[in-house]
Amino acid sequence: MVGIVPVDDEDDPEDDGQQFAVSAVKITSLKVPSTYLLDKSSKNPDPLILDCEYEVDESEKGFVLKWFLDGQPVYQWIPSKNPFPFQSFKNRVDTSYVVSQERLHKHRAMAIIKPLANFTGEYACMVQTFASIDRKSAKLKIIVQESKFDLNYYLNGDGYITVDCHARDISPLPELYIRINDKLFETQKLKFVEGENNLFNVSVSGSIPKEELESPTTIECFLTVPETNYTKKRSTIYYESHLGTTTSTVATTTIVGMLQAAPENLQKKELNGTDGSSATALPDQLPAASRLMATLLTVLLIFTSTLL
Repeated sequence: MVGIVPVDDEDDPEDDGQQFAVSAVKITSLKVPSTYLLDKSSKNPDPLILDCEYEVDESEKGFVLKWFLDGQPVYQWIPSKNPFPFQSFKNRVDTSYVVSQERLHKHRAMAIIKPLANFTGEYACMVQTFASIDRKSAKLKIIVQESKFDLNYYLNGDGYITVDCHARDISPLPELYIRINDKLFETQKLKFVEGENNLFNVSVSGSIPKEELESPTTIECFLTVPETNYTKKRSTIYYESHLGTTTSTVATTTIVGMLQAAPENLQKKELNGTDGSSATALPDQLPAASRLMATLLTVLLIFTSTLL
């Protein structure tokens, strides 16, 4: 009779995996927004909440939760201690924020106060015990809203209409493109300057012959941040009559310039005697008057001599 040898559970890899899955810590949901709009005008903006939901058995020992930004630790929580933000996030995390009353979940979320533009990057949540570990990550972009976004058009002296679109103080570096009557308008390459606090000033422009632009025409400029859903639009309507206003402004300037030069012209006329009654005509008139006076004086002397 052949005996039946019992199979040790540890020799069954599939069974081991099932047991490990039951007892292991496991992240079930990572809540990291793809974008966060930084409102510079708000003194007390809402905190940026990053949450990490997981399953862990209460019997697990040595539980630790950590948050990373681009591979560098920024936050740590051990249930027996207070949350600890690392140096790069010091004074930027609300350590009193509570997301759950469960002992192993209370401070799992990181509440970032007034995030900075350079907080953009890949955030990872790692949970571990003495027996297991799990980690998930997601990318986040901090968007600093532009302080100015304008769209303009004007007539050049060469008969072309130039369309110009520009934005100021935005981060990260955005893209700009112009559409005329829903068709992409060919423009020059995006121009940008990076200023303080990693903020950008950007502009794009293009020109089109005036006769090719019908009146009225819809002109639009779109501002987008790559890999996000952040999109802004500015629009205007091109009217040929509006160009007349610009031309009138030029004409007014010309007229003012002529009026400012008028006193000088009048002064030159007086000196040149172009109107026939200026002071320069007097030298021609003086000899005739002298001859008349001399003639009268001579007649008077002859008359006096005759009387004597």
